[in-house]
Amino acid sequence: NSALNAEELCRDNGIPILQSAFARCVTVLSLTSTEDDMAVQVCTHISRCYRVSAQFEICREAIIEVLSIVKDLCRVLYYKNLPRLNIVATQTVSVFAVDEWLQTQLLQAGVLWHILLFLFSYDYTLDESGVDTSDETNQQEVSNNLARLSLIAVARLGGFKLNGQESTPFNKTIQNIITNLLTSYISKLIVRHTVNELLKILNSNTENPYLIWDNRTRAELIQYLETQQQSMIRASECDMSFGEDFRFDVLRDELVIGDIYVRVYNEQPTFVLEDPKGYATALLDFIGSNAQYLHSLMALTSSDVDTSKQGQHASRILHIEMSLESLYNVIRANPGVEIQCV
Repeated sequence: NSALNAEELCRDNGIPILQSAFARCVTVLSLTSTEDDMAVQVCTHISRCYRVSAQFEICREAIIEVLSIVKDLCRVLYYKNLPRLNIVATQTVSVFAVDEWLQTQLLQAGVLWHILLFLFSYDYTLDESGVDTSDETNQQEVSNNLARLSLIAVARLGGFKLNGQESTPFNKTIQNIITNLLTSYISKLIVRHTVNELLKILNSNTENPYLIWDNRTRAELIQYLETQQQSMIRASECDMSFGEDFRFDVLRDELVIGDIYVRVYNEQPTFVLEDPKGYATALLDFIGSNAQYLHSLMALTSSDVDTSKQGQHASRILHIEMSLESLYNVIRANPGVEIQCV
């Protein structure tokens, strides 16, 4: 736990030797392994050693050179039956995130498939119950602790500025992935909310103009993450966009303008928007982009235009109507916004 110890570890070729033992033990882990198994204990201790060593640049350089370290660390996270080992491994991921090269190695090894899944094992009712619990006797407390550490690891991998945590390098690719998988709104909350507050949102049902998050969106995301996790473990293959191309099927029909769900805002017109002027401008841009379409449509005779629900124009006309209603709502609820229309 000192720079001298780290230097000695590297000078004596300690990192490759540790990894040789780590790799041997990781290969015997299974879904029936227990925390008392010798291989699990060895993996736990070596993960701790990596966590401490990675605080020093000389050791990080050695870790980067041994590519199997990150791959095996991520493989450990697959075994949900070993939550205490998962906790140590997740803490190690957080420390590794101080280095841009290690951030990239972790992403390519599929770390997000594992730690994002841990977020959904959180039970906020336990934290809000006011009952003192211990992770020695309460399994849910272990899961909650793992979820907290996983959220911290996610934030550090992307370089999000998390309250109470030292900063890590900004990683645009990982931030884009997190924004896409957890939604733009939730990714913005990472820097504003406490870990527990954010985990509660992720495990609750919410519908407001910024966020539609419920059992359906959670189930779709979890299914995607589990599919990628299984593929990575079994065939070392996964979605090569690492989630950046993922789209929620259950939200495919929602009209989104300026990061606002238009339907929801029209249903909740008194909802306080962070930037009503910006939303009004986005609505005007959308309406303006459809002006020529409407002009052409009006030039046709009624018999030439099929505006039935099944017609080709129905969806677009509905979206224009929704945007006009939304513009009315935002102007009515926010005096002064009407100047954007001039």
